[in-house]
Amino acid sequence: MAQTWPVSRRRIGALKFLDFVGRIAAAPFRRRNRNLPPIDNLLVIEPWNIGDVVLATPLLLELRRRLPTARVTLLGREYARDLLQGSGLVDEVIVAHLPWTAQQNKYRITPSVAEEMRSLVRELRNRRFDVTLDSRMDVRSNLLAAATGAPRRIGYCLGGGGWLLTDCLPDDRDDSHKIDDWLALLKLVDPGSSPPAGPIRPRLVVGEDERLSAAKAIAAAAGDGGPTFGYHPGGSHPGKRWPPDRFRELMMQLRKTLGGRHVLFLGPGEMDAGGWPAGFAVMRPSLREFMAQVSCCDVFICNDSGPMHIADALGVPVVAIFEIGNPSGSGRPVLVREWLETS
Repeated sequence: MAQTWPVSRRRIGALKFLDFVGRIAAAPFRRRNRNLPPIDNLLVIEPWNIGDVVLATPLLLELRRRLPTARVTLLGREYARDLLQGSGLVDEVIVAHLPWTAQQNKYRITPSVAEEMRSLVRELRNRRFDVTLDSRMDVRSNLLAAATGAPRRIGYCLGGGGWLLTDCLPDDRDDSHKIDDWLALLKLVDPGSSPPAGPIRPRLVVGEDERLSAAKAIAAAAGDGGPTFGYHPGGSHPGKRWPPDRFRELMMQLRKTLGGRHVLFLGPGEMDAGGWPAGFAVMRPSLREFMAQVSCCDVFICNDSGPMHIADALGVPVVAIFEIGNPSGSGRPVLVREWLETS
């Protein structure tokens, strides 16, 4: 379920009350005519983490299939632009830093932050979107969707603010995967269209020139020959990071038993725990360079993280280490113990 705020009975109750009051207040102004024009200009709102953008790509694929002539814009952080480069899934990415997506000081609204939000709202309103789509069950997202002025605003009612939307699905999605949360919204976008023929996997694209350059970089750092093992020991917060000592132990065991080339990937601003085994190549690529380099790996071993979703979307076999969270909801990656037993 794609919630982004802590759940408690008290908070749920308060938001449901506000939602009830809001619906009553908004009822006289709600659009009654459902004969709306065709969708020509659509905004997808996904301003969160790298993995969240990757998990939105199945929706973007279906929008291209169902609405081939529509202009699709994604609202996200700057890395959304790099992730979706060359994919053909969106026509444009509007870069935004929403206060509630920050790691710290989420509600410290300084004059500069307030001006950024006013400027963003002006830009979104000037674009005259026909529809907004948002899978976040979050009143803050619903407020942003309403601020665009789009005649149709599609999302979920949970978290209060369902009255700010024109079309919303119920909040009974405790066990759903985020991809399913996105795809479920298609029932409201285009009810008459045929459903997908089968499961839709996340998809990213790396160009052939990028891949050739990545292969050369790996060869220069790790040598030639043998299968290539990629590793990423990072995670968005400490609870998602396997202890570095355990990572080192696994890396040495795999090199001893399977041979090949072993490459450790670190993000541009990611702290290096150090002490990695001798003979392992340590690389700190940009996001597009990482995408190309991981696409050259025969297997990618990582924590539950954005790089896990990137590798999966590029078709690389992924072994995921989950300290917390639900691995069954993370797509194709397998657990490290399961993989070791079959290697």
